[in-house]
Amino acid sequence: MTYKVLSLKWRPQTFEDIVGQNHVSKTLLNSIKLNRIGQGYIFTGPRGVGKTTTARILAMALNAGDSPSENFDPNSNVAKQIASGRSLDVLEIDGASNRGIEEIRNLREQIKFAPMESRYKIIIIDEVHMLTNQAFNALLRTLEEPPAHGKFVFATTDIHKVPATIISRCQRFDFNRISIEDISNRLNVIVEKEGFQISKESLYLISKKADGSMRDALSLLEQVVSYCGENFSDKKISESLGIISNELFFSFTNAIIHKSYEDMIKTISLLSNTGVSSNEILVGIRNHLKNILYAGVSNGKLISDLNLDDKKRYVEESKNWERADILFINQVLIDSSQRIKNSDSPFLLFEMTCLKLLEMENSIKLDDLIAKIERENSSSNRGKKTENKVASNPYKEINSSLKTNNDEITSKVSNSKDISGVRHDDSNLKQLKSDELSGELTFAYISENWKIFLNNIQKERPSISAMFEDYLPTKFEGSTLFIQSESSAVYNEKILNKGKELLKHQLELISKNKINIEIELNTNFINKKPPSNKNLDSSKNSNDEEIFNKVVDLFDGEILR
Repeated sequence: MTYKVLSLKWRPQTFEDIVGQNHVSKTLLNSIKLNRIGQGYIFTGPRGVGKTTTARILAMALNAGDSPSENFDPNSNVAKQIASGRSLDVLEIDGASNRGIEEIRNLREQIKFAPMESRYKIIIIDEVHMLTNQAFNALLRTLEEPPAHGKFVFATTDIHKVPATIISRCQRFDFNRISIEDISNRLNVIVEKEGFQISKESLYLISKKADGSMRDALSLLEQVVSYCGENFSDKKISESLGIISNELFFSFTNAIIHKSYEDMIKTISLLSNTGVSSNEILVGIRNHLKNILYAGVSNGKLISDLNLDDKKRYVEESKNWERADILFINQVLIDSSQRIKNSDSPFLLFEMTCLKLLEMENSIKLDDLIAKIERENSSSNRGKKTENKVASNPYKEINSSLKTNNDEITSKVSNSKDISGVRHDDSNLKQLKSDELSGELTFAYISENWKIFLNNIQKERPSISAMFEDYLPTKFEGSTLFIQSESSAVYNEKILNKGKELLKHQLELISKNKINIEIELNTNFINKKPPSNKNLDSSKNSNDEEIFNKVVDLFDGEILR
């Protein structure tokens, strides 16, 4: 007796046997019960989910006995002929190899004739999207008004390639990817009836590998049986399917967390030994990252395709990650995927991509950043309050200090280059390097490179840079840099603090020490009174600062000019 492969041997013969498409089966069964049978049906969905099989079962049900019946006998002569493709009244063709207008014209002629043995003459066209436009046009009229005995059933994996004029004349059914649980349950039934001793864990791996396709799952089961013989160990099954262990994926993400080149290189070496292509490995890593991301939401309740132990492990792993980091890594892998596919050294490119991820900067939560800035500001403010308590006349002391250094300020302003041109003439700007500084950080060094500092601020926050163009360094005492505005412009304290943090960060990278930034008042404008306006509402002036602060908060402290 000729051997029959599992995908054909266990092909569904009734609506009850169809796995994972209950919405389709129920609708078709009800239409048969109510005698509301359409003239055309179109089944769309991924490969191997039961589209063609459902079309055959529908043909069996319509041609069963004296009238259409949902409880037809799959072992009847008519049903067997339809199942084997030998029925003269059920014509099944492939749209890829019969895509021309002549083939469709022949179908139109055949459907005109009454069926020979059955009630309906049914035409099933698989991969219907492969037909030419001329063929579709030739089909339109017959599809809209077929003879009473004629029915059409189309199947396609690319519904968007089918003309809307065809879809509108048919009842459309969308087939879903079959869940891992449904595939696993069906495989368990088949394995028991075939007498194979395969564990549920291995069946789960096969179901996961099938990627929603029942046909692929049966083909993989066939492969496992051929490879393992009678010894169905989990290890041998994984080897036969080329399945990468989850341990390797966890090692991969662990190496990124700890930024360990040694662990990453070891993991890459183990991945290469699996024999799986670099792109398939990328798919596995991205799926692993997806599980980590989903596990961090609602304590892993959104993950439906993992067993309980794996789900718990992913929930624990998610606690070590920020969502922004996972999304960034995933995007890097997506961008690299196409380049790896077209590369002459795909695995080398894959290795370099993995090592590149180790240099990724961890993201900082906005709340943490704001809290840090507030702590630093509060510490600075406490120091200022202490100084103010000691001084009997703080304004007099400020003015005196500014007056003392007035000559130095005037000299620096006159000798400085035009800072307003920072954003327009930056072609000759160089990058600041720590090895350019000999000894401690000095005022001369800061003044010389002031333009470069401003340019770096502009790259990060252009709006803040525009404000800082009005400022020049005046002195550097201890670890505190004093800066002063050249104009009478008044800026919001929040914005100034943001600019101070950016400038402070640059200076600390160079000096390797903590730096403070203090902003001084300009004596040239401190005693000048604003022009009077009798018609100006004083009540509004008193609220200007409050209103301004609210606007700044609303737009995240950004002022564009």
